[in-house]
Amino acid sequence: MFAQIRRMKHALLLAGLLTASAPLWAAEYWIDVRVPEQYQQEHVKGAHNIPLSQMEQRIASLTQDKNDTLHLYCNSGHQSGKAQQLLQEMGYQHAINEGGLKQVAKSQEMVK
Repeated sequence: MFAQIRRMKHALLLAGLLTASAPLWAAEYWIDVRVPEQYQQEHVKGAHNIPLSQMEQRIASLTQDKNDTLHLYCNSGHQSGKAQQLLQEMGYQHAINEGGLKQVAKSQEMVK
């Protein structure tokens, strides 16, 4: 009987540790890495504008949770690819290069 109780305690402890280390939920953000003038012309509805040149300094003001999903885009996919690499080096595990504006516009609502 004591062996069963001990096993149950270990199982509950393990379950608690796993739950504590896993995020309960992760937020999703769309980030336009182009300059503000380009962002103003057209962007994904709800997207945040953080130019590539400011990404390292400003990303923490949007999210500090390294488990959040960050959808990145630019004009061609080149700058968003650089942003993805930078964010991954900073520890953001789910930075996704969604490509260029034309590609993104096929699946996302745009604001002009």
